[in-house]
Amino acid sequence: MSLQTYLHERYTPATAACYSRDIHAFLGSYPGAAIATHHQLLAYMGQLRKRYSNGQTLNRLLASIKVYYDYLCYSGERADHPARSIYLRDSKTGDVQLQDLFTSQELARLLPGEGRYKALNTRNQVLMGLLIHQGLKAQELALLAVTAIHLDKGQVAVRGTA
Repeated sequence: MSLQTYLHERYTPATAACYSRDIHAFLGSYPGAAIATHHQLLAYMGQLRKRYSNGQTLNRLLASIKVYYDYLCYSGERADHPARSIYLRDSKTGDVQLQDLFTSQELARLLPGEGRYKALNTRNQVLMGLLIHQGLKAQELALLAVTAIHLDKGQVAVRGTA
């Protein structure tokens, strides 16, 4: 299986394209990437840190590098994963803008709303409930498949996103 096929089978098209671009740049700037050791990758991340000051950019590049080694392990080209235990301590800004949150009353008005198509009302209420009460992201909701719903257990298996 090619790297492109691997990426497109596991990630959304936008994520696969981003990983592909970053991996291509990584392989272009680090020719010995396929046989790199953990220590060599740490040194490479040090070089990236000098080039990029933004912690989000560094974390994105590291994630792409990890996906590359995931692929090498999956394809059998490597038995070890030299980047698995590399984590950056740079802060990831995930601040919630409190002024944009709905009040409890506004959320309560969203749930029982009647939709344009009566046959979809239950589905829409379940989706809104997953967004509001379970805190699912829109992307996680979009990735839900019918096979992820286990009515007998009362569970929904949600694939994580980055």
